[in-house]
Amino acid sequence: MRRLLPLRGVILTALIATASLGARRDAPAAETPAAITLPAQNTNFRPAPGIEIARRDCLSCHSAEYVTSQPPLSKAAWTKEIAKMRTAFGATIPDADTDGLVAYLLAQNVTPPK
Repeated sequence: MRRLLPLRGVILTALIATASLGARRDAPAAETPAAITLPAQNTNFRPAPGIEIARRDCLSCHSAEYVTSQPPLSKAAWTKEIAKMRTAFGATIPDADTDGLVAYLLAQNVTPPK
């Protein structure tokens, strides 16, 4: 029994040392900002009243192509989408911009004449 006590102490010391070394080794490295390269913008908003509102409120989160590739929506549906952008995604679209932005988005849904 006497031999086990020193051996138990050695094992316990080894386990503690290993655990503390592992904790240091697994510690996250200092975070550095990641550099990303976004693809070139190949789509622009069509000229129409409200384009500046759309540029300010929409392009801060996604591309113009994302907006222009949406299916045609009604005024009520666009209003609901803007509300969703605010509540679900945290978009900072001012309430005062809603009517102008909806009008602009409706104009974007018009298929240009051939």
